[in-house]
Amino acid sequence: MPPKVIGPYRVLETLGSGGAGTVYRAVDRRTGDDAALKLLTGGPALDPRAARRLAREFETLQNLSHPNVVRVYDTGVFQGYPYLGMELVEGLTLRHYLSLSDEDLASDQGLVRAISLHRQAMNTERDEDASVEGEEADEEDEDPSGLFSLATFGEEPLSDEFSGSASDDEEEYESGPESVRRFANLADEPDTNSSVSGAYTLPYDVPGPADQRPIGTRASEIELVALNRQERVGRLKDAMLQLTEALAYIHGHGLIHRDLKPTNVMVDEDRTVRLMDFGLAKYLADDSAVTADGRLVGTFRYMAPEQVLGEQLDARTDLYGLGVILYELLSGRPPFEAKTPYELWQKVLETEPVSLTTMNPRVDRTLARVAMKLIRKEPDDRFQTAEEVYEALLHA
Repeated sequence: MPPKVIGPYRVLETLGSGGAGTVYRAVDRRTGDDAALKLLTGGPALDPRAARRLAREFETLQNLSHPNVVRVYDTGVFQGYPYLGMELVEGLTLRHYLSLSDEDLASDQGLVRAISLHRQAMNTERDEDASVEGEEADEEDEDPSGLFSLATFGEEPLSDEFSGSASDDEEEYESGPESVRRFANLADEPDTNSSVSGAYTLPYDVPGPADQRPIGTRASEIELVALNRQERVGRLKDAMLQLTEALAYIHGHGLIHRDLKPTNVMVDEDRTVRLMDFGLAKYLADDSAVTADGRLVGTFRYMAPEQVLGEQLDARTDLYGLGVILYELLSGRPPFEAKTPYELWQKVLETEPVSLTTMNPRVDRTLARVAMKLIRKEPDDRFQTAEEVYEALLHA
């Protein structure tokens, strides 16, 4: 059972959960606005690196305002667990959005229906998981691990009012990024940047064909027909244009995302693309080491060669990730695949990707040229700015 209150938020339902915690649909009791609430729970909540990433994500986004970048509201610690309040985005991941039928892609009503059906499916899956967990809980009254359980919050009285003065409400939580850092500092560990592949991603993604076939096999003829549907290619181009606008905006504010991937790109019912999950974002002016203790940051499949090598990163690193996304959505496969990270990194550093026209003979030639230029190994050989990519896509 989800908690009823987390800090200044009233929880309505669970949107999803993963290894790092849970995301809830909530209402800010101070303003009445809807929000998505990310709560770190269990082991990750006790990890100072996860808490510091949460504080960094808030500080990165708090002063940004762009229609294609998700907004954040606040952050803090509630009863010993860090949380982040952010804009609630009702939609699908980019990959899922582009997997819809032509009818759903072309029709606003069809898209709204698809989003609604997806949400219902998620709710059903969560109910089934909760039922299994409930049966297991009946067999064991106490958790021998002593880890935090969300069921603890289920006994709290529902509070529909929030007072701005000192009260029990404020005693239950601290707000602001510094409160999260104070929490992290209690563990007295250095702030490191370990790989967090998808750790904080809203769980709206669906497996693509590339995740269901053995490594090295290409899309079937039926899959290629689906990939090349005119409506899908048009929507893909539109989404890429919006995503480049988001990147141009954050790069213009001295930021690089460092973890660009389809799961971090949402499309809402108005077809507005939202760039999300800034837990690994970095200011270009920050001279601190990119890999503070030699550990890689980001998601392996979308890492640029300079990320793998631990070299200085810039906006062109994000453009490489954009190219991997475009390549994957045009061909049904990522440019590089392997069974282990080491094998993958070897390919990223040493092997040229198979041409998109080979992977998909009927691919849109202009989009293919953009993708292939974006994933060149040397940053100087890629597009140099998101604005350049936008212009190239605009004339596709």
